[in-house]
Amino acid sequence: MSITSHHPKYDAMLDKWRRMEDAYAGEDKIKEGGLKYLPSTPAQELDGMSSGEKGYKNYQNYRTRANFPDIVYTAIDSVLGVMHSKPATIELPEKMESLRERVTVKGESMQMLLRKINQAQLTTGRLGLFTDVEDGAGPKVLPYIVMYGTEDIINWDDTPDFGLANQNLCMVVLNESENLREDEFEWQVKEKYRVLIMGDVSPDNNEGFFKVGVYNEDTSYDYSEELMMEPSIGGNKLKKIPFTFINSRDIIADPDKPPLLGLANLALTIYHGDADYRNSLFMQGQDTLVITGSTVDGDDDVRVGAGARIDIAIGGDAKYIGVNSKGLPEMRTALENDKKEAADLSGKLLDTRGGQAESGEALRIRVSARTASLHQIALTGATGLQTQLRIMAEWIGADPNEVIVTPNTDFADNTLEGKNLLDYVAAKTLGAPWSWASLHQLMQERDLTKMTFDEEKKVIESEVGLDFSSGGDGTGVEEDDDNGANED
Repeated sequence: MSITSHHPKYDAMLDKWRRMEDAYAGEDKIKEGGLKYLPSTPAQELDGMSSGEKGYKNYQNYRTRANFPDIVYTAIDSVLGVMHSKPATIELPEKMESLRERVTVKGESMQMLLRKINQAQLTTGRLGLFTDVEDGAGPKVLPYIVMYGTEDIINWDDTPDFGLANQNLCMVVLNESENLREDEFEWQVKEKYRVLIMGDVSPDNNEGFFKVGVYNEDTSYDYSEELMMEPSIGGNKLKKIPFTFINSRDIIADPDKPPLLGLANLALTIYHGDADYRNSLFMQGQDTLVITGSTVDGDDDVRVGAGARIDIAIGGDAKYIGVNSKGLPEMRTALENDKKEAADLSGKLLDTRGGQAESGEALRIRVSARTASLHQIALTGATGLQTQLRIMAEWIGADPNEVIVTPNTDFADNTLEGKNLLDYVAAKTLGAPWSWASLHQLMQERDLTKMTFDEEKKVIESEVGLDFSSGGDGTGVEEDDDNGANED
């Protein structure tokens, strides 16, 4: 019973997850992948791809000249900026308030954790949250949340059907291998796994309490009941595994396809095309000198350029020949089309303003259509965090229903332009059933003012009699001329 075994769906999705992670990491990571992301040409393979061979050297230059577009990182970073332009609303029971600003073992706030959740959703479409607590915690000790990346959740089981009253999740295995400092300056990778189960390890029994065990190089990597413990807080144990899967569209154990996988694949297509295009450009600048009827000794160097001289026998000839360039325009056009498609794809979630004036309803419909996927990701991430916080509340004896996480889903550009404000004021003046307080509330929502309606009224009343038409100080009195006197 090796705990290092993988779930079949983990192995099936692993290549897609790594492709997304590498595309998000950018050009250096993609180029480290070598042949995985940029296949060699037939000529390079014929010349030999072993280190030191001609084909290998040509491939290194071929890869170096190519550019990998940073569109995946840019798209995800831009989307995160839109999603977190306003903070999520998080309601907590009083007992959990101290966790608002420090909920993870690394001291991250709930807002920061939600942003990391959304980033993982957009990148791989998969992550997990686990609630942990120190061994033998007293009733006043609060647990904390640990976030696990896609590749760290190597095995799970949610197949048993014990009815709605019980949690189906009965086993999770987490890879916690990491770099640890052995002495003053040396680091080594230490293999480590965490096993979470309900009841016993058999697939048909989840009766009992949640158990956790840690396996490392000091233990066997075979399951052992002796290494498992039932964590508690003030003697309170859980009858469920405090772990929540979060995908891009749901919070079940089955993994989702990464939402931006198409963009990553397109970025790799551009990378391939750019490599071929730049290689062709390089070859265009590397014409070969051909000499017919040469008197040059085969061991002598042939010099070209200003000040050089080539001796050719009578009737001989010298000329340059190069690679045909007829295919370059087609290659360039194909690259431009791919880049345009990538720009359209990455901007699809973010374009919330039209190129011309739209009615409020038209804008609302278009924004809703464009941001449907983004809206779903935001709701799923918030639901996952809320689920985990409710498990935490249940464990410490707080009311889980008091935990509510509401994400920002206002992705439209709500800038209130001057002409729109004038239209609203004109409509109010002409009898539209709209109060000044409602108009002020709209200005607050569009970030035109931070004051309340009553505060705004007081400031307006204090400005009565001020004239800003001539002087810059609001007094209406003109400044003296250079001699300190006014003209008659």
